[in-house]
Order: sequence, then structure tokens, then C-alpha cells
Amino acid sequence: MKTFEEKFTAWVDGKLSGQELADFERELESVENAQAEKLAAHQLGDLLRTHARGAAAELSNADFFNHQLMEQIASESPRQTTEKKSRASFFWTLPRMAWSGTACLLIACALYFAAVPRTGKQIAQNQEYIAKILSSQTDDPAISATAYHDKDQNVTVLWLDGLDYLPAHHKLK
Repeated sequence: MKTFEEKFTAWVDGKLSGQELADFERELESVENAQAEKLAAHQLGDLLRTHARGAAAELSNADFFNHQLMEQIASESPRQTTEKKSRASFFWTLPRMAWSGTACLLIACALYFAAVPRTGKQIAQNQEYIAKILSSQTDDPAISATAYHDKDQNVTVLWLDGLDYLPAHHKLK
């Protein structure tokens, strides 16, 4: 169902007919100056149609006109708003960099302490040495391997017999 405004506009434009026109005109009897408003709307439409045709010349280059207009608007607008926008859009301000660095450092420390295993026991000099050679084998039958452990010095040595002697001045590479 149409609203009163829609029916009124259709009545002014002459688009109502038949029963709809008769019903709306009965409804308009309660509205004062309805005919005067219709006449004023028709006069305004006629006035716009006659003066709008020749009043404004058609632009030959509308894009150039729009560009010039935007440049003028930009030059007249205050510069403070543009500077504030550019300053606010820059993400890495000094306080943000400080907070980001602090956050990265805390994350790195947390990952270090979570990833690096720590044993509660430290091997002291006077504790028993816990390395043990279970077996030894060589590919050359002329070379023999012997394991020796000295409890007083807390050291284990693997002695290889049959290897060629290297002089002290020979550099190992």
C-alpha cells in the first residue's frame, strides 16, 4: 500500500487514474492548499525545464575540471589535518618501537628457558667420572685399542697401538 506522500507525488505528476484518483481526491479534501501546492509544483517544474537547458554549458573536458577542483580544495584545506594523518599513520613511533623491542626480548627469554634443558646436577671436579668405554674396534688388524681409566686423576684414555707416528712439527689439517 502506498503512503500519502507517494500518492500525492503521483497525483501531482498526473499518474493517478480511476478509482484510485477518486479515493485520493476525497482524502485531499481534509488537506488545506492541496491544489495550490500542485500548481506551485507544476510552475517550479516548468521554470526548471526552461532555465536548466541553456544555463550551464556542457564541459568539454570534465576530468580536467574535476582535477582542478580537487587541487583547489586540497590547497584551501588546512595543512595540520594532513600532517596529523601522516604522523598518525606511521606505525613505528619511538614508544611503539620500545614496546615492540621489550616484547621481543621477553619472548626470546621465554623461548630460551623453555627450550634449553637444565639439569639440577652440576658435575664437580671431585665427583666420579661417568664416561665408560664399553667396546672398541678397529678396521686394521695391526692396530689394537685399549681403554684405561685412572680413578685418582678421574680420566679415561683410549690407547691405540700400531698407528704410524706423526712428528711434532707436522701440522694436522
